Amino acid sequence: MTTSRDHDRPPTAPEERVTRRSWLTLLAVALGIMVIQLDGTIVSVANPAIAADLEATPAQIQWVTTGYLLVFAGLLIPAGTVADRLGHKRVFLIGVGGFTLASLLCGASVSVEMLIAGRILQAVFAAAIGPAGLALIRTAFPADALPRALGVFGAVTAAALASGPLLGGALMALGSWNLVFLINLPFGLLAVLVGSRVLRHSPPQSRNRLDLAGAVTLVASMVTVIWGITAVQENGWTASTIGFLLAGLVLLAVFIAIESRVRQPMVPLALFRDRTFAIGCVLSVVTMFVFFAIMFYLTFFFQGVQGKTAVATGLAMLPLTAIFTIASPLAGWTTERLGSRGTILIGAGAITTSLVILLGLETGSSVLSLAPALLLAGAGAGFLLVPAINLVVGSAPEEQSGVASGIQQATQQLGGTLGIAVFGSIISTIVAQTFTRAMQATNAPAAVAGELGSDDGLHESIALGFPTGAQDQLREQLGGALAAEVTQAAHLTFLSALDTVFTVSIVTVLAAALLSLFIKPRVEQRAEA
Repeated sequence: MTTSRDHDRPPTAPEERVTRRSWLTLLAVALGIMVIQLDGTIVSVANPAIAADLEATPAQIQWVTTGYLLVFAGLLIPAGTVADRLGHKRVFLIGVGGFTLASLLCGASVSVEMLIAGRILQAVFAAAIGPAGLALIRTAFPADALPRALGVFGAVTAAALASGPLLGGALMALGSWNLVFLINLPFGLLAVLVGSRVLRHSPPQSRNRLDLAGAVTLVASMVTVIWGITAVQENGWTASTIGFLLAGLVLLAVFIAIESRVRQPMVPLALFRDRTFAIGCVLSVVTMFVFFAIMFYLTFFFQGVQGKTAVATGLAMLPLTAIFTIASPLAGWTTERLGSRGTILIGAGAITTSLVILLGLETGSSVLSLAPALLLAGAGAGFLLVPAINLVVGSAPEEQSGVASGIQQATQQLGGTLGIAVFGSIISTIVAQTFTRAMQATNAPAAVAGELGSDDGLHESIALGFPTGAQDQLREQLGGALAAEVTQAAHLTFLSALDTVFTVSIVTVLAAALLSLFIKPRVEQRAEA
């Protein structure tokens, strides 16, 4: 009997079953992933206290985050290749154990330079955890049950991301910023203990020498591109940032040339000849690109336009993060029954509807009125990301599951970084173009309106939602009544820029939905029962 299935839903062989060890493997991997996810969101809450205590300059405190991001993104794919060569269990446990020890170094830091070094060390080990962990899940579950496992994995990841800021705020309330790093120790030790007992030893998939030329070129390319994208957010499209981006693309071309010629490439380019694998990579980028457009810039809306505290903003965003946690396992279940194509279309429909609702955002929009949009966005992100992971990890041969997992996580990281930088650039450009006209509609004298309308510093504040601190300075400068008018103009300018961000996101999601229609069908021959 011949049946047609999506490429990501190959039939399970009769002897393949989900066992108790399969779920214990998922638990061990989830604990390890939770450590790095918690760390990423907790540290952002502690940055102001770290800067004050260690007397760090703005550039130094930026490197506490940027240094980690560059090293982490650059090493994801090489770490996946190393995991395939050394064994997934071994690399996973080394990653979790090393990350835990590096967290201890961060927590014990007495200078910002020591902290930055600790963060870079954290990133080296963090890059090993995700690819090796996903590869372990890939081998622990039969193909038909893999989407379900990835759904649970996504739920744990989302829960860690959602709880990070709240946990960080609670730890900061206890007194010291050091606790945001030391909290990783019990979680890390537990992950190592559970993992060492339940994870199956996976023999190296290849004993060939590591492609060092490819590794160095790929890391240099990833770091250069990520640095360029981050610089766009900070400095705009200057000659320097464009130069970094072009240099990264040139290095990427050199990497592809190297990989097409060596006998044992770090990244088998044949993986990308499978259009299902390639589509999964694009969907990973798109999902995080759009998700950050919503999560990152709505934070500025709540804190800037509406003047909410960080804690109140976290609570306002809870529908988005909480439903993401619930939607991920549901997406795994749906992928098993409808395939990736159907699940992606559901996710694209939900997140598009959310964005259409957000186009009606106003300065006085209540948290309750925005809850449906946030719920739909969280559900849509889950229904897009889980099948995207399944397409990438599930399409690759088992012996290349580590590098495939590294590619998936790298594309996901790239999507989030692109979302923040590209949309930040869009907002800055629109603010610079439209705020002058908005000022002309106020009662401000023409000279004052012209001066404020062309003030670059004011534009930067507006691009961040024009928060309370900027409003206070304006009030001291202009007086209450006129400052209120300018503030209103600033907030309306920011909302106008957000409308463009949401519109671009809608087009991007719809393009991704169209792309999912090209997921390659797979015809399997199955014996008649």
